[in-house]
Amino acid sequence: MRLQERVTSVLQHLGADADIAAEVARHLLRAEASGHASHGILRLPQYQDEIARGIIDPSARPEVTRDEGVALLIDARRGFGHYSTSVATDLLARRALEHGMAMASIRNTTHIGRLGEYTERLNAQGLLSIITVGAAGPGIGSMAPFGTRSGPFLNSNPFAIGVPGKGQDFVFDGSMSNIAEGKVHAARDRRSGLPEGAILDRDGRPTTDPGDFYAGGTLTPLGGSLAGHKGYGLALAAALLGGLAHADGSPADVTGIAATSGAREGSPRIGGVTLLAFDPRRFGSEDGSYQSGVGSVLQALTGAGAVVPGEFEARKRANARETEPEPRAEETLALLESQFAKAVER
Repeated sequence: MRLQERVTSVLQHLGADADIAAEVARHLLRAEASGHASHGILRLPQYQDEIARGIIDPSARPEVTRDEGVALLIDARRGFGHYSTSVATDLLARRALEHGMAMASIRNTTHIGRLGEYTERLNAQGLLSIITVGAAGPGIGSMAPFGTRSGPFLNSNPFAIGVPGKGQDFVFDGSMSNIAEGKVHAARDRRSGLPEGAILDRDGRPTTDPGDFYAGGTLTPLGGSLAGHKGYGLALAAALLGGLAHADGSPADVTGIAATSGAREGSPRIGGVTLLAFDPRRFGSEDGSYQSGVGSVLQALTGAGAVVPGEFEARKRANARETEPEPRAEETLALLESQFAKAVER
């Protein structure tokens, strides 16, 4: 059985409809092919647990609850975030091509996977994009504010920015922590250590043991001890931009995108997903001169020996083949398949 079919089958056993399961599986496997196993098959046990705890409703479908033409509010209804964000991305693209620009915010979402996936899809339609998902509040997430030992207040709150270019695209996708939680998760699964400065233990001391993070530790803001105020500021900005999903005053439910076990009931919180897309043709680029200019600059960088953001992932995908996943991912997938096979036998 092909890998896509295997992962789709597991997601269907978890309760997803066939089309939702296929889209989520495609996203996970594209993350694997892009060199980001931390956002791939290894996430399946997390989703299984979140479904069991009622965080994810595997059969839920997103709903547009407010439509202002260039501004859309979408309720993901706790469904798979990969599916609701892919629906939002496709709708956003149509509106941006029609109006020149558009934006969307998503509430009640769960983990949306690798953000670069969505900017790549918008690049393919000739659109610039900015996408972020964020959450903030006392006890929220996994990152402490810069210069404090007050415990978590922010999620890793990534940004993705996509710019289409002739011959080569730009895709920046990065968390505003020195390391994404998914990388900590992957290091723990591999039983390997983390780079210095990536995490703090529960007492605010530097550590390289992934286990210390899961024992009450925190991530550190991008920039470390020298420039962590910049990563902290951008992380907070991501949460505030994501908070547009609750601009109507509705309570911000960030359970699906951030750990909230440390937050007190009724404490302030904000967050969600926000996507923006722009059509460069509306700025006088009908002949593609903008994309040509972008492509020339990116190719000059490549010629100078630099790696353009997004190039690593594109190269990995170009060399990817339909083979068995890496050992830890195969072990995860086989274990879930075995669980469901035994359940059917009973």
